[in-house]
Order: sequence, then structure tokens, then C-alpha cells
Amino acid sequence: MKNMMNVTEHIRAVVKEYQIELFFKDEKIGTISISPDEQRNLELHQDYVMENGKIFKYMEHLQADHPKAYVEGCDLGWC
Repeated sequence: MKNMMNVTEHIRAVVKEYQIELFFKDEKIGTISISPDEQRNLELHQDYVMENGKIFKYMEHLQADHPKAYVEGCDLGWC
């Protein structure tokens, strides 16, 4: 599970009518339908996945933004 962070213990659930909304920090990351007329269905935002009963956040987009070195772009490494 490279480039993924387990966020399961940080998920907060809010019940609203016939669904449960899932939040990581203040970001809504998914919903679970609890309507008696519908099949229970988990829908997660594209940056999240559920595996083996745990919810993970993909971290690829965060790693691509980091510089390769502290002195990147400096003349001969001196800033």
C-alpha cells in the first residue's frame, strides 16, 4: 500500500436522513446509504479507498509537489 495513509481512526460520521456522511478532518470523503428502500452502499471520494475494512487516502498528489532537495534551484547548491 505504497503512497497510501490509513485514516480509519480519524473518520467522523454524521447521520443525515437516509445516509451517513463520512468526514476526514473537515473534508467530506463519502457517504453510506441507510435508506430502507435501497441497498446499503459505500461511496468514497476518488482520493480514498476501502480495503480490508479500513479507509486509506491516496498520497501520490502530495508527494509530487515536494522539491527533490532543500537547495533545489540554487546556484551550485548555495542559496
